[in-house]
Amino acid sequence: MRRLTFVLASVVASVVGAATLGAQARHEVREVQGIRITEDERGLWARATFSADSAVKLALARVPGGRITEAELEEEDGRLVYSFDLKVQGKKGKAKVHVDARTGKVVKVEHEDG
Repeated sequence: MRRLTFVLASVVASVVGAATLGAQARHEVREVQGIRITEDERGLWARATFSADSAVKLALARVPGGRITEAELEEEDGRLVYSFDLKVQGKKGKAKVHVDARTGKVVKVEHEDG
């Protein structure tokens, strides 16, 4: 009985470990200025030609007093973008800034109530 329990525990640990490694392989995370930027799908980092560091600076400049709470590299409407959610202390909701990951152009700045 102990051997069966050990074998089952080993199998479960292997499956969980493999699933965790698979998830990490799909979504590379890079840290820039203390901000974790996650790619939405594998391979996006290789396609980004505008630096994540510069994109962070642009997003912060567009939302004075903002603090980045979430960051992602994703494709939206056929365009590769760095997507940032920012929170400004004392304001409701969040700001969302998209920076084109190829050109560096700020393509979206909006505020979402919530």
